[in-house]
Amino acid sequence: MDRIGLAAALFTEGEPEQGAAAAHQALTDATRVDSTLVASRLNTLLDAARSYRTATVDEVRVRAADLAAARPTPFAA
Repeated sequence: MDRIGLAAALFTEGEPEQGAAAAHQALTDATRVDSTLVASRLNTLLDAARSYRTATVDEVRVRAADLAAARPTPFAA
């Protein structure tokens, strides 16, 4: 499983602190990759983290949103 997917799965399973730790590592790695798949996975991560309101998760959400905005997912015409 990819790192962003792992972080999203941890959020989904109710492990926000572990999810945030995994997300920070994944986001650091993702800054080095220019890929539409990464952009798509970032949106999945943002959805999974949506229900948590802690400072740590908020920081993940900001980093992921900034990275996703820099790598928009193309839409099929």
